[in-house]
Amino acid sequence: MSFEQLFGFAAFAYVASATPGPNNILLTAVGGAGGIRAGLPVLLGIVLGFATMVFLLAFGLGRTIFTMDAVLDTIRYGGLAILAWLAWKIATAPVAQADEPAPDLGRRGSFLGAALFQWVNPKAWIVAAGAITSFLQPDLPVLAQATTLATVFILAGAFGCLPWLAFGALVKRFLRDPLHARLFNVAMALLLVVSMLLVIFGG
Repeated sequence: MSFEQLFGFAAFAYVASATPGPNNILLTAVGGAGGIRAGLPVLLGIVLGFATMVFLLAFGLGRTIFTMDAVLDTIRYGGLAILAWLAWKIATAPVAQADEPAPDLGRRGSFLGAALFQWVNPKAWIVAAGAITSFLQPDLPVLAQATTLATVFILAGAFGCLPWLAFGALVKRFLRDPLHARLFNVAMALLLVVSMLLVIFGG
């Protein structure tokens, strides 16, 4: 890639990572439950999982998958069902009483769970499709390009997603009241549903 193309792609990757979506809503919920340190495995899972997804699709699968409407519809609506289930888990996750430690984050996410989550995240597919169809050059080596796209997404994703985790951690002190914590969980679940509907039907 030329410098201009690389800069353009970096800007695209950052905006795609920083704008609202299922990943960032999940990070906010995790940050609110356990703080930044507890949420870092989820952040790393999202960033590395999505970068791996982009690499694999760009290297060999993307051009075929993105021309098959039936496959994309299956991914889109299958992802919708899984995200709805995740929203329910967030809304009904246990909250700590005022004198108890925060509940275990295992029910909300882990490094591996966040990485695998990218494959059923409709926004991840839309962003990957946009990246590959817009920036992959047919006259350049595919392996080098796929590696570049994935590497840029790791850096851009980390900077784009971290503020959402930090915001969740920032409001953590206000969530010591069980009622506030429950309302926060429900709000995050509703935002997750809204964000995925906007991505699927608005994208």
